Amino acid sequence: SSAGQSSEHIAMANRPFYGQVTVGPPGSGKTTYCNGMQQYLRLLGRNAWVVNLDPANERITQQERKMRAGEYKSNSEDSQGNEKKDNRVILPYETIFNVCDEIVNITSVMKETGLGPNGGLVYCMEYMETNIEAIMAKIQSRLVEQENPYLIFDLPGQVELFTNYTCVQNIMQKLQKNMDLRLTCVQLIDAHYCTDASKFLSATLLGTTTMIRLELPTISVLSKIDLLHSYGELDMALEFYTDCQDLERLVPFVDQSNKIMGIDEEDEFDIAKDEEYQQARRKRQSSSNLQRKFTKLHKALAEVVEDFGLLSFVAPLDISDAASVGRVLAKVDKCNGYVFTQEAANVQTSMFQCAVQHEVDYDALQEVKERVLEKPKSSNKTTA
Repeated sequence: SSAGQSSEHIAMANRPFYGQVTVGPPGSGKTTYCNGMQQYLRLLGRNAWVVNLDPANERITQQERKMRAGEYKSNSEDSQGNEKKDNRVILPYETIFNVCDEIVNITSVMKETGLGPNGGLVYCMEYMETNIEAIMAKIQSRLVEQENPYLIFDLPGQVELFTNYTCVQNIMQKLQKNMDLRLTCVQLIDAHYCTDASKFLSATLLGTTTMIRLELPTISVLSKIDLLHSYGELDMALEFYTDCQDLERLVPFVDQSNKIMGIDEEDEFDIAKDEEYQQARRKRQSSSNLQRKFTKLHKALAEVVEDFGLLSFVAPLDISDAASVGRVLAKVDKCNGYVFTQEAANVQTSMFQCAVQHEVDYDALQEVKERVLEKPKSSNKTTA
């Protein structure tokens, strides 16, 4: 009845909803994180659902999924003898709302407007901002059917959405205000950037900008840490990248000629030790006006990030490691206040754990270094 539905909406309006907002550059692992976090939360007994607000997050089709899993059989044909294709798009996680299916998606926008990927995504986000009331109505109508839902928002990662436009910021502010959401932003930065000083400085500047624009309590995470050993050696210790202090110390490593890329460590001729080459490189650097400007630019980037002093990374994340995911979740619960909503028997324990938890988990960092960064290097030599 309408009276029953209205009472449900009133009850929903009187209780806050807790959740996470996942952001980060393209390729940082946002969708993988949402999937892994949803599974982890459900194992803990939380009713976790993903809200996909990324119009470009149109994942593989059902047929492609079956082909990758080896389950696809090409024995279904239509009346003309052509093979039937299952084009249903699926996501790796379970959604309570998917903007691609219900509001707008980038494929349709690009096809109808002729815009490119970046322009099409900006169009989609502005369209979502215009139709935010419809989005909220759809989400709220489904939340009343759930018991204590926990929401994970999957947002697009294009840089210009957080630097040049306010649509993402406006969407999140309206969602928080009208739905009484208690959110923590989880900002993912690919650990690969740690191997390139220039990319890492750029990522820290983008991370600081995102934190300022979204105005949410933020947990910054180095993602894909399990792949870090395959990216190359770090210029500094891992703790340096997680602390994000004294970033000017990275500036001397910005010039990529400081690194000899693509040279086998066991090569008889090690170009890095060639005195003539090193002398010529130093001469080029000292006489290069562009190089001096480049260095000055990165010093300014490091100074801006340090002056704001907002950015630091929690223990690096390996989404396949339950302990690593648990450390991130503990930080998230502390930021959005979920820790104070636990059952009476667990409230004091949870509060005590949060109170004594150190801001930087050095034991976790040491575990990551031992497991990922200090893997023994296999020799490529073969014995005769």
